[in-house]
Amino acid sequence: MYLDIVNDPLDASGGDVEREVLRLMLRTNAELLVDRLGHGPTAAEGSAIAALAAATSLGSVLDDVVVTLVREARSQANSWAAIGYALQVSRQAAFQRFASRIGESTEMGNETLIDAPTRALEALRQFLAGEFEDLQAAFDQRMKEACPVSLLDSVHSKLTAELGQVLDLGDPSVTSRSGYSVVDIPITYEKGRRKGRVAFDPDARIAGFFVLLEGVA
Repeated sequence: MYLDIVNDPLDASGGDVEREVLRLMLRTNAELLVDRLGHGPTAAEGSAIAALAAATSLGSVLDDVVVTLVREARSQANSWAAIGYALQVSRQAAFQRFASRIGESTEMGNETLIDAPTRALEALRQFLAGEFEDLQAAFDQRMKEACPVSLLDSVHSKLTAELGQVLDLGDPSVTSRSGYSVVDIPITYEKGRRKGRVAFDPDARIAGFFVLLEGVA
């Protein structure tokens, strides 16, 4: 690391030495880089090399910062899908990049999306309210091709004709199946009961949407 000017004392009174070291390194290299760039192309000979070294060092520090924050996010029970979303990559990409670096198993286990029940309730609400285009916007590509708005409308109309209006939605239950978060929600119609099922892929896209007979596993 490029640390030729550290003026701050190392304050690890809270016991988090790693965070404090990263803070100092980040600040030092960023200030050095800004200083070198501020002198423009007419700066003294060698300043471009110094700036390049600072930029390279800053990149390394930022990588260490990201690893530290990923470790903290996992310790706070955040899913790899949530971390991938924050990093603007897929769940799988985030896992492959960081799992071994934070000391986790490199075999991806089954984990459900933290907000899968909330997402599923909203998807079912949109279906029951006839907001088919909004619902379809959350589908993955395969579902968009297999389940157009016209089909959603047709299924909704058929259910309403057979069962009447919806009286109540039950509490959602979520399970993990082959890497998908599957949420089941009981639906009470005027003339019967059904079960809404919404399956999310690791990137929180809807990969399956069903209204099933009650009791279907």
